[in-house]
Amino acid sequence: MSQRDFNAPNPVIADMAKSLNPGAEIFVSVNHADEKEPFMHKNIVFETVKHFKNVEGYITDEVFTDNHHHLDSMFVNELSKLIGDRHFIIGPAFSRTPYFRQSHILDELIEYDVSGVMFDIRGVDFKNYSELQPLAKLKIHAKKRIEIIPVVESEEKREALLKNIPFDVVYIHP
Repeated sequence: MSQRDFNAPNPVIADMAKSLNPGAEIFVSVNHADEKEPFMHKNIVFETVKHFKNVEGYITDEVFTDNHHHLDSMFVNELSKLIGDRHFIIGPAFSRTPYFRQSHILDELIEYDVSGVMFDIRGVDFKNYSELQPLAKLKIHAKKRIEIIPVVESEEKREALLKNIPFDVVYIHP
């Protein structure tokens, strides 16, 4: 539950969605890109996680430093402790991590009990296997340790992807 840009969750939507669909899994985006001051930003994210107790998991893009080359390890560690046994998913910004760093950062995320990583492949030509190769290699590296969640723009793209590479979860985001 978030705005279309994965920013700032609406504080009432998660509980309403849970009430209307008791069997549904609700995930909340805890991104707050509008806050530029680092101390305030981190604390807003922490307080957002504390506020949403009735959800199955949290999605965030804001765990990287220096153009997605490294993790903010202290922040990820504290966030992981707050999230506890619920799902902790890194959003589609992970796909902006340079290819040569993706496997290493994935291993770091596993150490922090991250459940999944979203990988944005909207706009990728599925007939050109070289464009799918980074995703396929990442899936092989992840094995069963962490879920790789491709982000596609339509149900048709989901079906085309699954013909090439099998995934348990695919996120459709126009």
